[in-house]
Amino acid sequence: MIESIQSFFSLDKLTELARSTKFVQRVSMLTAEKFLDLLFKDASTERGLTLREYSNELVCVHGVSISAQAVHDRFNDYAVKFVQKLLSIVFSTRISCSFDDSFLNGYSSIRIWDSTKLELPAHLKTDFPGFGGNASQAGISIQYRYDLKNRTGCSLDVYPATFSDSDYTKKISVDENSLEIFDLGYVSADFLIRLQKGKSHYVCRLHGRTTAYNTDGTPVGFKETYLWMQKNKISVYEKNVLVGEKRFPSRMVLYLVNEQTYQKRLRKLTKESKEKGLNVRDETKMRLRFNIMLTNTDTEVIPTEKVYLLYKFRWQIELIFKSWKSSGWNIDKIKDFKYERYMCVLYAKLLMIVLSDRIYSLIAKERYREDKKILSPCKCVKTLRGQIDLARKLINATAETIHQILDKINGLFLRGHVLCPRKNRANYQELFDLFICKTEQL
Repeated sequence: MIESIQSFFSLDKLTELARSTKFVQRVSMLTAEKFLDLLFKDASTERGLTLREYSNELVCVHGVSISAQAVHDRFNDYAVKFVQKLLSIVFSTRISCSFDDSFLNGYSSIRIWDSTKLELPAHLKTDFPGFGGNASQAGISIQYRYDLKNRTGCSLDVYPATFSDSDYTKKISVDENSLEIFDLGYVSADFLIRLQKGKSHYVCRLHGRTTAYNTDGTPVGFKETYLWMQKNKISVYEKNVLVGEKRFPSRMVLYLVNEQTYQKRLRKLTKESKEKGLNVRDETKMRLRFNIMLTNTDTEVIPTEKVYLLYKFRWQIELIFKSWKSSGWNIDKIKDFKYERYMCVLYAKLLMIVLSDRIYSLIAKERYREDKKILSPCKCVKTLRGQIDLARKLINATAETIHQILDKINGLFLRGHVLCPRKNRANYQELFDLFICKTEQL
């Protein structure tokens, strides 16, 4: 971890990156490391820094005098490329190994997918068109893919809000022996078939409007299946099916939900349907009694009872997205800047979030192995955001300084940062056991 941070934020590395992106083309008082330090400061504040505050910070902290107008001029395409490239390097670099080497040997990677949409100031609608109407005229969609097995980021891409998850699947190449875990937005017959043809594997949910057929061509009867499972006291059931109009083969795994969860789902569906003037079919209501999963993995590699557990790890990204919005990063509240300045601040915030997640993951893993305590990602990331000055000191720091900073952060995490169990939520104890401590076998 220390070596990785040094490689990211050393003076030589930042200068090299700044020159390669043409952010720095000659000797300047506003060097790459000073610019990054200012962005870290800006990224940590709720209201953002004014150009005058940038200029004052340069004088007070770095001892250089640069006018507010000169700072404004440095927010250009080259600056955007510099911060974007640094984010890409940090995100895609493997910092620590989380899993035993024997974990799911048949898969070269285990990638989880998700996205989030954020509204932007209306003046950015040309670069990032939104949906309009009750929503903002401008917005972004952030696509995030993360490799759980190899502990590396795969992609962190920014698109207009109108860019759908399904559109994103068309841009992604299929890798043999990978395991892809994603939500309904990415699910389409064409994508699942493409994964299967490419000898890749998937775990996802069955779309509520997609018909599943028995191997003899008759539709699966979810009512009959539910009554049979209830009668025989079976909570998990698997069968081979043909999916959708294209009738491609897949494993379908059904998990019964409790009555409380079913009633909650039914109330939500009834309310939404009433608002749209629609009637709810009995078959649709019956599907609410299950978590219905699709996968083309081998049963011997991922047994029936483990499929949904794997899918739960997609929630790790949702927790990261939640921390973006609830931990004070205010990624959806960046001020009304020109495009280049907005993108620099956005990428700086994403860089700080990724770095905070890396630090949290490293410390959380060691804490769990020592005393079986699970640290709350939201609490930890919120603390790291509040201690932004520690993160600023990582820029061009010595190995000893980085070690001291990580020790201080570890000390903060020992105080009131343990995850509190919540009823009817993901079983994090089981997830940590599976992916952190007991990865010799699934």
